[in-house]
Amino acid sequence: MKTKLDLFKTTLLMLTLLSLLMLVSCIEDNTPTPDENYELTAVIDYSPETPEVDEEVSVNAYASIDPDMIGYEATWALVTTPDGSKASMATNTSLESSFTPDLEGTYEVSLTITNDENEISDTATKSIMVVAKGTTELSGSYSEDLILEDIHEDPDQADYLVVDNLYIGAKMSVAPGVVIHVQENKAITILESGTISAEGTAQDSITFTSANIEGATLWKGIFIQSGTSQNKLSYTNIAYAGNSEIDFTGANYKAAVGVGASGKANIDNSTFANNEGYAVYADDDGGLLANFTANHFASNEHAVGVWAGTVDAIDESTTFESNSQSDVTIFASTHAEGNETTWSKLNGSAAYTLAGDLKINGTLTLSPGVQFHIVENVDISVYGALIAKGDATDGIVFTSKSPEENLHWQGIYIGSADGRNALEYVTISYAGSSDFDFTGYNHAAACGVESDGKISVTNSRFENNLGYGLYLDDDGGQLGTFAKNTFINNDRAVGLPANEAEDLDSESTFTNNANADVEIFSSTYGASNTSTWPSLGNDASYRVSGNLYIEGALTVDAGALFEVDEDKLITVSGSLTANGTAANHVVFTSSNLSGGLRWKGLYFTSSSSLNHLTYTEVAHAGNSPIDFSGTNHAAGIGVDRYGKISLTNCTVTDHTEFGLYIDNDGGQIETFTTNHFENNEHAIGLPANEVDAIDGATTFSNNSQSAVAVFASDLADTKTVTWNKLSQNAAYRIRGNVEIDGVLTIAPGTTLTMDEDVQLEVYGALIAEGSSAEIITFTSSNIQGGLLWKGIFIQSSDSRNSLNHTLISYGGKSDHEFFGENFSANVGVNRSGNLTITNSTISNSGGYGVYSIGTTNAFSGASANNTFMNNPLGNSQ
Repeated sequence: MKTKLDLFKTTLLMLTLLSLLMLVSCIEDNTPTPDENYELTAVIDYSPETPEVDEEVSVNAYASIDPDMIGYEATWALVTTPDGSKASMATNTSLESSFTPDLEGTYEVSLTITNDENEISDTATKSIMVVAKGTTELSGSYSEDLILEDIHEDPDQADYLVVDNLYIGAKMSVAPGVVIHVQENKAITILESGTISAEGTAQDSITFTSANIEGATLWKGIFIQSGTSQNKLSYTNIAYAGNSEIDFTGANYKAAVGVGASGKANIDNSTFANNEGYAVYADDDGGLLANFTANHFASNEHAVGVWAGTVDAIDESTTFESNSQSDVTIFASTHAEGNETTWSKLNGSAAYTLAGDLKINGTLTLSPGVQFHIVENVDISVYGALIAKGDATDGIVFTSKSPEENLHWQGIYIGSADGRNALEYVTISYAGSSDFDFTGYNHAAACGVESDGKISVTNSRFENNLGYGLYLDDDGGQLGTFAKNTFINNDRAVGLPANEAEDLDSESTFTNNANADVEIFSSTYGASNTSTWPSLGNDASYRVSGNLYIEGALTVDAGALFEVDEDKLITVSGSLTANGTAANHVVFTSSNLSGGLRWKGLYFTSSSSLNHLTYTEVAHAGNSPIDFSGTNHAAGIGVDRYGKISLTNCTVTDHTEFGLYIDNDGGQIETFTTNHFENNEHAIGLPANEVDAIDGATTFSNNSQSAVAVFASDLADTKTVTWNKLSQNAAYRIRGNVEIDGVLTIAPGTTLTMDEDVQLEVYGALIAEGSSAEIITFTSSNIQGGLLWKGIFIQSSDSRNSLNHTLISYGGKSDHEFFGENFSANVGVNRSGNLTITNSTISNSGGYGVYSIGTTNAFSGASANNTFMNNPLGNSQ
């Protein structure tokens, strides 16, 4: 049996063992493992910065990064050396080492730092440029002339090395063959008092380049601040510049050659390659390129950057190859008033990139073949003159810089009326990013012409533009010449006021323009205008988007198609002549047939005999009543009190209320021949004085209420007319009382239907002479509804009053006002009246068949050969 002492000893031993285990565990937890996230970063330092041949180069790893201080070992190697070099590292395994270059060129040194215990390492390389012995170093400021001669015959060997920024306050002359290497981010600045003259030859060019091309280090560039014409770079090679931005007066940019705001440079026969930013940049506050000829730009980020005032210096012989962002960039700037310049076509397929808004206050001519690639929402505004005339083989192009991203520029804004403004063989695409601020309504347009602007457009193409391809401000923008243009895939092709539509041509074509081919806004065709609107090419249409007022003499060519927006009215107070042909009709219709929308109609208020529609279709109007002098009605064609119209071979279809309406207060029909009316409520509505114009060859189909509606009106005592038989058994519908003061002849076979209680009252003469084959019919317009008209009431003593071979039925609704007692009758003859009735049928009267207190023939006798049926009061004579 264990004693208490034994138990105590056992417990103490167990506690000691447990403490030892915990201590071991803690020690193990503090031991680093290869899985810890330690990092090493190798960094190489070396000196001198630009060593010469046979000059020892020291390297070290002291700047390497070891944030956790775990320690490392260094391993050095020469990775690459110039061909033939025997140079080697002095030691390969220490924190510092060295090598002695034996040839000019680039030596690539490798450093690997390693911590074997943690199994981590990192490697860095550094390219070190070694120059030949005897290379002259340049730096600092020069207030006296600096002459740089060709020191080495070897064209690959540097003659001079710019080791720090160089400031030239006098003349820097560089001889042919000179090679200048410039260390990283160092610049050569030609001060305002200085000059650079670097004139090489075709055989012996001058080179400015990086001191360490293989190390991918760039120098800063040449900055020309002086405005002397003696600044010249000729037959030079300028490469690997653009390390950082030059401090220009305007915006700062990287540039191999930068021309300051007051600077000027002549550059010819020079090559710019592998530069970041711009190879050549002229400060947008006024830097000038005095001469710029036969240069070559390859593999730069941007080749040339300029402002509008110096673009004309760039010539067509300069070439561009594989510049990643742009060939020639033009920044936001103004072509100054008084300047008359030409911008040349760039060589090959090179293009101008317009990076900011361009304002043209002077006269700018663009050579055939010029191309502009324009940044999103940038515009060109013309307040001077823009002469853009390409040719059939070398057109001028304005388009987006990024069409593949569907980015649009704003467009060309014409704010001047200069007659030289012209687009000829020009393509404008991907414009319309935002509205122009016009005097009238604001709209997006590829080319927008302000109220005081003018443009001629010929042989040009407008494609893939938002808004309008071409827009003329509705307050007065003008077209000069317009011919043989193409509009494709625009929202709207052309938008213009009525006064400018005459300048359009029939050879221009329109394809897949989403909302309109040619839109005519609410506007007035001026009283002094006399012109013709052509038929548009490939069945394109005019879209009338607002009320149109024709005060001048307008002619419309055969084949013209007008699509009119909802409830819009075309008012003619001058004249409208629509010259359709059998093969090519003129058409006026709705702009939205599929949506069931109707326009208002054609409204004639003038009495001009030039108001003539020939082979014209007028369809789908009558959205709301026209404001006539008399009663207001909806109509496809409305002729007001003093208006006049002629219709020949026209088709009038699908109108609310009337196809043709002649105002009851005096509208006139001059000529009316061989027309067709279909699917109207009433085909024609007119007063009695105009009914004789309706011919027998005009046809009527499916007009729901009537073919020819005659309103309550008087046939004037000066009229001697015939109402013709209508074709296809169509009938006249007499909608109100008609007083016949003149002489009216009803043609054989004619049918007249009368509305309820309507009366024909004769104070002149009524001659209704039918035949056995062509009976004249007077009856109710609603027999099925049981409605009766009033009847024929003869007041005149004219012996020509006659009813022969007629059918007169369903009259007698109410009493005629006789001298004496009044009675209802199909035919009433008052005390002074005179009427002969023969070979007629008089039936279904609400009162008498015939009631006469005047002079009549023996109409009830056998010799009269009349028939009387269903007249409840019989006849009275």
